Amino acid sequence: MKLGRFDRKLTAALLAFALSIQLSGCAGSNLLSAADPSSSPAPLSSAASADSQQEKPRLPAVSSSVSKPSSSVSSAVQSSAPRKAKSESEVQTPQKVPESKASQTVKRLSIQNAASNGFTAVSQSGGYQALKTESERTLYKLIENSVYQVAVSKTYQNYAPTGQISIPGKLTEAEIRLTTTAYLDDHPQVFWVANAYSYGYRNDQTILQLYSELTQSECSAAVLAFNGKVQSILQSMPSGLGEFDREEYLFDYITKACSYDDSAVTNKNWKSYTAYGALIDGKAVCEGYSRAMLLLGGYAGLSGVLIRGTGEGVAHMWNGFKIDGNWYHVDLTWCDNTNTVYNYFNIDDKTLKLTHVIAPVASSLTEAQICSANAVYNMTLPVCGSTQDNYFRKKGIVISTLDGSEDDAVVSSVAAQMKQKKTTIAFLVTAAGYDATIKGLTTAKPYKMAAYLQEAASAAGVTLNLKNVSYVTDQADLGLNVFVSYR
Repeated sequence: MKLGRFDRKLTAALLAFALSIQLSGCAGSNLLSAADPSSSPAPLSSAASADSQQEKPRLPAVSSSVSKPSSSVSSAVQSSAPRKAKSESEVQTPQKVPESKASQTVKRLSIQNAASNGFTAVSQSGGYQALKTESERTLYKLIENSVYQVAVSKTYQNYAPTGQISIPGKLTEAEIRLTTTAYLDDHPQVFWVANAYSYGYRNDQTILQLYSELTQSECSAAVLAFNGKVQSILQSMPSGLGEFDREEYLFDYITKACSYDDSAVTNKNWKSYTAYGALIDGKAVCEGYSRAMLLLGGYAGLSGVLIRGTGEGVAHMWNGFKIDGNWYHVDLTWCDNTNTVYNYFNIDDKTLKLTHVIAPVASSLTEAQICSANAVYNMTLPVCGSTQDNYFRKKGIVISTLDGSEDDAVVSSVAAQMKQKKTTIAFLVTAAGYDATIKGLTTAKPYKMAAYLQEAASAAGVTLNLKNVSYVTDQADLGLNVFVSYR
């Protein structure tokens, strides 16, 4: 179960299949929810879900065959209520701590960069480019040296100091916070740095102290394991992929290898907020998902940024990626449900704002706002105005009519994905009347989807688990996710 996500007009329902058996789908899982303000709320049962105070809707009993649909088939499409968000943030912000004496024994880590499998790696630099003053840019470069010097023991609140930084002039706390955020946003591979800092002034200089969650020996061991994992992931990527396919490969890897860490927000597991947690431990919150995707994307030659905002009123983080010249929003956390959905894979600003609130850029805020507790802001915000490489438009199986003229092509495409054992099959519904077409595919005559899946499974030589088939819609992108499982 995962925190902080609900999908645009997210509708889970039962597919009509032959053999007159009842199918149970994701609608009862409390992961799929209706978020279309124009639709009527789904009726709720009296039993509250185990992990939310909101109640689940009762599913209609559906029993139908493809050729002779039962007259008792309900036309109502219902979905579960959105999961109740936790009250605490999924995104860490730098916190000022009382100044402590730096360790007298600080060693420099020996770092070997991961390989990029022939792709020209890019250095993510959105944070650096957003810095406005020469002092901030100088401090950014000094942080680069400091974070690789880690104390051999911990001295304050279970933190190990990093190399102490001294810079001429008196930087304000806002400048320190912005520069530290910019550096860590651009360097997700520096996973050991804590979200804590202290600073002071001496002889017209600013003294900045950052901290590590790990001691020097612990950090060296963690970096070795981390770089080995990153190298393994990248070397497994097929060579010669275009930018979208590289992005999809990394998306698939992270969403399959990582699960949402529900306990991290309350038990303060710092690793789950990092790329390390996502890739080594296989557990993360939204910040860990986003930092892992940014890190791997950079090694694979993709320019990206971290984007902060809110989802369900809770601080949230996702990615922006530049694919073939255009920027898109990619929210892995909200795509990684029990079944992968593609509703947040390469979407534009307009579509994202249906469910997310984007935090302001730091340059629009006052110093007091930047320094306020749990301030949420972005160092940079790319304009995401294209839909060209939206997942459904790029990879969705096109359904432009239900008149039967494209049935063979659809079945052939579905069969190809079933041979790969894809569990989420994406469709692009271009037929006029999206809602009516979805009904004709799933819950009303001619029940096309049941026939497509049945025929495709036969052609692919696979056997579907007919008790575990469901779907999620995405009207904003004209998308449809169909979830299947195999015996």
